[in-house]
Amino acid sequence: MGAAAGESVLDVSTGSRDSQVAELWVRSGMDPEAPEAVVVAVVIDPHGSPEERAVGELFSYAYEGEDCFMLVGTDGWAERRLHGEVLSVEIVVHRAVLEALAIDAAGFPERPLVEPDAVRLLRVSTPVAGRHYEQALDVTAVLKAPAQVTPQQLVADLHSGEAWPLFLAPRPPAMT
Repeated sequence: MGAAAGESVLDVSTGSRDSQVAELWVRSGMDPEAPEAVVVAVVIDPHGSPEERAVGELFSYAYEGEDCFMLVGTDGWAERRLHGEVLSVEIVVHRAVLEALAIDAAGFPERPLVEPDAVRLLRVSTPVAGRHYEQALDVTAVLKAPAQVTPQQLVADLHSGEAWPLFLAPRPPAMT
């Protein structure tokens, strides 16, 4: 990928998204009401890998907010880790969520060390500029878009209300 550190994981020569894997964006301009806000967003293809499809199912389990979906922190969360200039985000849920969605937890063998009853659905990483990441909101957005949708179109769909993000909070304090 040819994206600049601290921006997003995009092929800047074509403006297209990588159709093979979920992507991690750290960028501003995604929230039309706060265009300067730096957002960490995991972009999944709802028809992509089993991991992406499972994360996509969380939209149907979450609560509907104003132009967004929100997953209750005790059901699932996003864990972020910054290692040097590489940001990794893991999307984690409790097994009961998978059961409610009729998703077999056996397909997701990795467990977080601090919460062994939870299941890691997806891990994605990208290079970031530390100063840019330090400005990011605490919540992590999950965006659904087929691979052929350009980043510009996805952001336009967010601004128009055509696409709604799913917001994941960090791991609840009682679990730290």
